[in-house]
Amino acid sequence: MPRPDRAREFMEAVGDTGISGNERKGDRQGASQKQEVEGVDKAPDTSIDFTPYLREPKYTLDDVILPNTTRHQVELIIAELEFQDLIYREWGMGEKHKLDKALSVNFSGPPGTGKTLTAEALAHALKLKILVVPYQQLESKYVGDTPKNIAKAFEFATSQKAVLFFDEADSFLGKRLENVSQSTDTAVNLTRSVMIMQLSSYEGIVIFATNLIRNYDPAFISRIRWKVQFDLPDEEARAKIWQAQIPSKLPLDKSVDFAELAKQFDKISGRDIKNAVLKAVVAAAKEDKPKEEKRVTQSHFSEAMTEMIEANKAAEKQEFTITPVNGKVELPPQPPQ
Repeated sequence: MPRPDRAREFMEAVGDTGISGNERKGDRQGASQKQEVEGVDKAPDTSIDFTPYLREPKYTLDDVILPNTTRHQVELIIAELEFQDLIYREWGMGEKHKLDKALSVNFSGPPGTGKTLTAEALAHALKLKILVVPYQQLESKYVGDTPKNIAKAFEFATSQKAVLFFDEADSFLGKRLENVSQSTDTAVNLTRSVMIMQLSSYEGIVIFATNLIRNYDPAFISRIRWKVQFDLPDEEARAKIWQAQIPSKLPLDKSVDFAELAKQFDKISGRDIKNAVLKAVVAAAKEDKPKEEKRVTQSHFSEAMTEMIEANKAAEKQEFTITPVNGKVELPPQPPQ
């Protein structure tokens, strides 16, 4: 059975594809800015090969455990595509939304809360491939190359009819610099201007993910249609995540109680639970006893999660730096004896 072309259906449903990308950009920008980025949006060839980052989604929505409010937002995103003909043609919304045709989504929240997993699950639900673009592959030390790489990513996703996914999006959706003093500052602003242009003229599906949405430029936020917040899982979700990490072959001791673990350990992410389960399994496997007697116990899980939480706290501690100074430094007077 041929793969449904959801991206093309979405483009057609929005309507009015007669306006070219250059005309749209001309309506938004002055002549000087257009001259500054001329040639970039044509995406000249770069050294980046995006093929290794294009893949079939590995996860489905059944694999993702989210709080109810977050899941509801994801379901609405899917509904926009499922009912696009009704929304944009029969109900006439395509007449009012002729520009900014991308189905643009932003996932924001703490690390390990399922943003990347959900992006893959969303692509799977739409029966599309996903192009996962890491920022380090886009960034170039040569001035002007990073905007070209960004444009190339949009072009490649269009040609492959893939969901375009930018992780660590705050790296290039940050606030533009007002005081430009050197060429690197100009390059930063150019990169962000090109990203705005690409997002405005793109006609596919693009998902951004960030742990630091407060660093976004307001111009980006206003152009993103769906803004989904990912919070740390609540107690009910934590119990489900613990259970979801356990394969059927794993020998569990009768002492294991996932509801109790969910109650005991809060303010943790799904990734923390995943890593703790693996640590617990390794500890159980290492025990000096016959294989037939080895079991993963409640204590294994509790100890593993406690270690995980302590490691997270150590990583979050503020680092102190010592800055050398020139000249004589006056010390405070000694207190009286």
